[in-house]
Amino acid sequence: MKLSEISSELGKEITVESWIIRMRKQGKKLVFLSLFDGTGEVQATLKQSTIGIDEFKPILDVFRGASIRTTGILKEDSRAPQGYELQVTSFEIIHPSDETYEQQVTHESSTDIKLSKRHIVIRGPKSSSILRFQSHVLHYMRDYFYSKGLEEVFPPLIVEAQAEGGSELFEIKYFDRNAYLTQSSQLYLEAAIFSLRDVFCILPSFRAEKSKTRRHLTEYRHVEAEGAFMDFEDLVKFIEEMIAYIVDKVIANDQDILKMWDRELQPIKTPFRRIKYGDAIKLLKDEYDITIPHGEDISDAPERQLIDHFGEPLVLHHFPTTMKPFYHKIDPEDKNLTRSADFLFPGCGELVGSGERETDIGSMLERMAKMDPPVNPEEYYWYMDLRKYGSVPHSGFGLGLERLIMWLLGVEHIRDITLFPRTVTRLAP
Repeated sequence: MKLSEISSELGKEITVESWIIRMRKQGKKLVFLSLFDGTGEVQATLKQSTIGIDEFKPILDVFRGASIRTTGILKEDSRAPQGYELQVTSFEIIHPSDETYEQQVTHESSTDIKLSKRHIVIRGPKSSSILRFQSHVLHYMRDYFYSKGLEEVFPPLIVEAQAEGGSELFEIKYFDRNAYLTQSSQLYLEAAIFSLRDVFCILPSFRAEKSKTRRHLTEYRHVEAEGAFMDFEDLVKFIEEMIAYIVDKVIANDQDILKMWDRELQPIKTPFRRIKYGDAIKLLKDEYDITIPHGEDISDAPERQLIDHFGEPLVLHHFPTTMKPFYHKIDPEDKNLTRSADFLFPGCGELVGSGERETDIGSMLERMAKMDPPVNPEEYYWYMDLRKYGSVPHSGFGLGLERLIMWLLGVEHIRDITLFPRTVTRLAP
């Protein structure tokens, strides 16, 4: 029986299989255990007088981390953290743990040690709650996508041509050719709409940028979607409603995890506040004397200032054409701008990158030639075919799952969100 299922078994004899995450020995006749099985936690009491002298002895030589099978009566106890306690009548040590377990990670351990011992750190209710929460959020995302008629697809992770290019690529040897780990599945999702109309994928993406901020990883979970016959306004509304849906689901179903992280999450209002890129850099200059040349990215610190200024999620939209790749739709009302938007959130910064896709082959070829370095259209022959043979207005987005979890739980650093984080300096475990 899983520990998440035992609350309905009060007064009954149950058997649970778990790990010992804490233990306290009171002499040689009484032991208190905190048992954890990945789904829940329970306090257990082992008494020599109940179990028997010879049968009790093995527990005195057990250390934290050991796996154990315990049988006993589940009884109400207001002093116990869960409000009930397992009064053990018999037990079996499934596998022992070494006495050095206690020294692996302590409250005083450095960040580097905690990362090196990540496989130990995740063995507990709080770290486990984040991983479980990720699973829940992905469930809500898929529910939303399926409710809107999207189908899940699985684009390749090893690619020849990149969605974004630049110096942030992990190059690999692919037999006698060079290839890359994908930065985004966008181009393949655009191809898939011709088969399935509206699609999404949830896959790893890789960025070789040497950033050491609290919200960057070199490998992260990328939630991407693409919709046929979807214009820019439809896209923004879709993303807003998706985030609001996820928040509502979390509030309804995950209060235990929110409380564990001292997070009071409120329903999110839609539509989100919007500001154009040009107006944003003007605001930063006028209000905070922060100068950002037109056409340059708003870096981490000014971005935080912008979010703090409004104190709520923000849609930063209509970036200059010089800032966006060739596939972003040029705004018909201003040829210098694109129909693109970044969704900025307190605590995690840019959460979503999105945009309507360009369908004009001439415009794309012209912009390919102007990129630094220029893009060879032959490398994107199949992508250009999507425009040549029956293109339609379409739009899409990419969302960083770890950043979403950061914001939902109010977690300070992205490495605490990730099962085994990959950063500039971290490749193990």
